[in-house]
Amino acid sequence: MAIHKNIPSMLQESLKEMILVAKYCIEFQKDTNSWPESGCYGYPAALLLLSITDSIGSYIEEGKVKNHFKVLNNSKYYGLSLSDIEIVIMYNYRNLLSHHTVIATKNVSLRIGSPNSPVLQSQNGLYLLNLVPFYNVSVKAVNAFLGNPGVLKNNQTISNINKK
Repeated sequence: MAIHKNIPSMLQESLKEMILVAKYCIEFQKDTNSWPESGCYGYPAALLLLSITDSIGSYIEEGKVKNHFKVLNNSKYYGLSLSDIEIVIMYNYRNLLSHHTVIATKNVSLRIGSPNSPVLQSQNGLYLLNLVPFYNVSVKAVNAFLGNPGVLKNNQTISNINKK
């Protein structure tokens, strides 16, 4: 953790830290002697990945916070093909995890998934957020975002942050 003189410099560190910690959470294996079931640290991993999405989207997409998640369909960053409803589901995942530490809807769940799984899949009326493929596309998005410093020049989000 360093002292930064500007937001682009801080983003270079903060996004890299978040993606590395998300990877740690996904790779961690819970001990069934301490936990009711095996698995990874899924909730913190999901929250970190969704926060990264929200962050990148805040610099790329204009308008309300809900619009930030449209970056998931941006071919330069995530390159997914989510429907409007699925974008809202991803936004709701982030809100519920961030503000209430739960996913409180009946038709959504987390799953570790595999590299070939879709990030978000519908299965018998249940939406599954697959962490491994979400992590993989998030790495791509972070690298693309951090590799394009021009996107932050004269950026309205930075102007808004600097006013605080």
